[in-house]
Amino acid sequence: MNRLSKYILIPLLVLMAGACESDFLDVNTSPNASSAADPGLLFTNSIVDYSTNRTIDFGPTGLAVSQLFSGGGSLGAGVFTQPERYIISTNVNGNTWRSHYRNEHKNLKLAIDIAEAADPVQNNAAAQCKIFRAMIFWSTTLIWGDAPFSEAVNPEFDLPNFDPQEQVLNGVLSMLDEAIAQMDESSPLAITNNDLIFNGDMAKWRKFAKSLKFRTLMTMVDADPSKATEIGALIAEGDMISSPLDNARFPFFSVSGNRNPFWETLNAFAGGQNFFYFASKAMVDLMKSKSDPRLRIYFEPYPGGDPASEVVGVPPGGDASPSVHWVLSTAPTGTDGTVELVRPAAPDVLFSYQEQLFLEAEAIARGFATGDADAKMREGISVAMLSYGIDAADIDAYLAGIPTATVQVIAEEAWVDLVVRPLEGWTHWRRTEVNGVGYPNLQLPDGAQTGNLMRRFPLPPDEVAANTNAPTQRPLDEKMWFDI
Repeated sequence: MNRLSKYILIPLLVLMAGACESDFLDVNTSPNASSAADPGLLFTNSIVDYSTNRTIDFGPTGLAVSQLFSGGGSLGAGVFTQPERYIISTNVNGNTWRSHYRNEHKNLKLAIDIAEAADPVQNNAAAQCKIFRAMIFWSTTLIWGDAPFSEAVNPEFDLPNFDPQEQVLNGVLSMLDEAIAQMDESSPLAITNNDLIFNGDMAKWRKFAKSLKFRTLMTMVDADPSKATEIGALIAEGDMISSPLDNARFPFFSVSGNRNPFWETLNAFAGGQNFFYFASKAMVDLMKSKSDPRLRIYFEPYPGGDPASEVVGVPPGGDASPSVHWVLSTAPTGTDGTVELVRPAAPDVLFSYQEQLFLEAEAIARGFATGDADAKMREGISVAMLSYGIDAADIDAYLAGIPTATVQVIAEEAWVDLVVRPLEGWTHWRRTEVNGVGYPNLQLPDGAQTGNLMRRFPLPPDEVAANTNAPTQRPLDEKMWFDI
């Protein structure tokens, strides 16, 4: 296949991905049939759907919006130039909405009903589903703002109302509390073989739930300062994600049908080479300013291009230089070759230990809790770099040049670590912005369709047309409730 053909065909995969099923779901029993009384099948269906969407439907668009990568303009065939300029495809937007409401929430709610109606009650299975459902609601409201929550996937409400974001996020907290209280770690009645994240380890699910609660509180605290007390209490209590072994990751594998869809896009239409996901100027400039040793792990020269000696990022909405350009790396890296960049077996990271450390460091630096913010930040940096296989000496040299932790320093380090986690990276930037200056200080893309940086996705037009209770579309650069 020639290069032009690759450029023409790659958008088709992005549009088709939302309708594709994974081999993870190659089961003989319908996951929507309650007669089997097995919530595990419904749970598997939901987590596969969620992570597949995150990595291929929302993923590239979210990466462009967040400026974690660049589309490269005409050199990247313009595939991701439109979302980078805030022109959002109705297919991508609609696929993500349908993924959340028509698939994941529907299946998880049914799984919870089955688990709680069982004799004996499968409390752990219900708790696992509630935790995952809470995380999906967090994702939904951070993409669109106000969203159906109290009336979501309820047959009594054909046209659900949209709850204000504050209510959705408080509902997420309540759902997590309910799940934690429902857990019985002495009981074997958990989803195990169908749990591709923790294999039924309820101690890890408990830690994950508490870390999700912590992240939600940190998302809310600027708009609701009363959450600071709960943040301090959670840190004092501990029992959150406390090791890389606790990381919540949905696994992909180097097997056809189960490979990371982000990488599979390149494999199917570019022979595994990256012609489309360019290095972001914001990311490169920040990393170069600190001599970050991950720079040449994150990025590699454009395939077949001139071997430029210096890593160069493409400005948002702009064109890559015809001779000096770098892209997200597809090379194996990390201790197992599957660290979360563009690899066949790169997992979808839902929550990591370094994310926990950076959030705790920020909370301490802001006075929400007692502790050593600088030590937390440095441990977070070390954990992140070790995952990429960086030598201890190089880590020590980097840490020696990093100033003592401040909110800005912590925020920048956390953003760099979220390089291929678009929703978390975009949310982190929106959440830590102060007086119009974010960390990093992103610039309005060339050709942007708004006057300011993008703050929300448009509601899917088919949802607005079908639901008379849907709110009117809001400007894409209008801040959400949490983002003040």
